[in-house]
Amino acid sequence: MFRKISAMLSASLLLLPAAAHAQNICKTSYKPGEQIETRFMGMEYALMMFALAEKYCGAPRQQMRPYFLGHLEKHGCGPGTEIYADVEKSIAWLEDASLKRLAQGGDSKLALSDRQVREWASTAVQDLGGCEALKQGQDQGFLK
Repeated sequence: MFRKISAMLSASLLLLPAAAHAQNICKTSYKPGEQIETRFMGMEYALMMFALAEKYCGAPRQQMRPYFLGHLEKHGCGPGTEIYADVEKSIAWLEDASLKRLAQGGDSKLALSDRQVREWASTAVQDLGGCEALKQGQDQGFLK
């Protein structure tokens, strides 16, 4: 009797992996109670650091797409995935944005003076480690 029960339990355990769903790490929206993938959570900060290094600290302009989108592809999140599309949109916005648009966070109704923009950028850069750290991060790769 014990052998039959053990055999049935073993057989049912073999079916569990087939019924289990792989976590989709390539999305950015989650339902309540759903486990959140944290692997790409720093991506937004890295994008902003990259942009500030160029637009405020004077780092040479570099292509963001191959670096960030290549990182996603390397981790299995290629074109057509939610996170890839979100990062692609963010890159397009950051590449075209002026320092003032970055300070406004995309809210064109927010009227900031040039002094306020410079203060925001200075504070943001200092909070992120300073210009030298941002330039070094851009050269060596923020995502490593």
